[in-house]
Amino acid sequence: MKNLFLTIVVFSVLLLIGCQENSITDPIQDEGLQKTDDPSAHQGIIELEEMLVVPGAFQSYYSIEGQINYTHELVLVDPQPPAPQYYVALSLNVNADLRDPSSLTDPLWGITGRSEDIIYVSEEGIYLLEKYYTVQGRKDGMLLMCRFLVTTDGVGLNEMWLVIPEETSQLPGLNKSKGNDPQTLPPVKRNVSEIE
Repeated sequence: MKNLFLTIVVFSVLLLIGCQENSITDPIQDEGLQKTDDPSAHQGIIELEEMLVVPGAFQSYYSIEGQINYTHELVLVDPQPPAPQYYVALSLNVNADLRDPSSLTDPLWGITGRSEDIIYVSEEGIYLLEKYYTVQGRKDGMLLMCRFLVTTDGVGLNEMWLVIPEETSQLPGLNKSKGNDPQTLPPVKRNVSEIE
């Protein structure tokens, strides 16, 4: 008799709990099915709006307008203590226009580019990433150089300037003011063609 009474009580409790949770007609509301944003990935826009010195010209400036869309993701390789290892996966997508505001014909040159880089940065460190983008429609091979500051928390544009590579400029040593040859850093790079 005790077993029968205990079984009826357990069934009644389970029936009450089951009826309170969901009914057959209610939709499933499982938060596990909802997509949540990854807190280690950040997306943003860096606005480009500045006057840039034209290399090789005396007091001449071009204006740049556009933006850089970026995705910054902190990827943990080994989260185990004592020294967690991680890297930053950084995607940059540039879309800007360069123009000569002093010209009557107002020439317009486009600057587009896309890159994906893997950067190893210490937790308190800053990595200086230099990228160059071709100014389209110019015969001198002009490039837009950008210097980014990359940390584990994000990315920012530190500096940008125009250069003409040595092999296409008529004046020797034209681009020695910055002391930087056009290059892509860091040593580890993924090509966009490999990703798509």
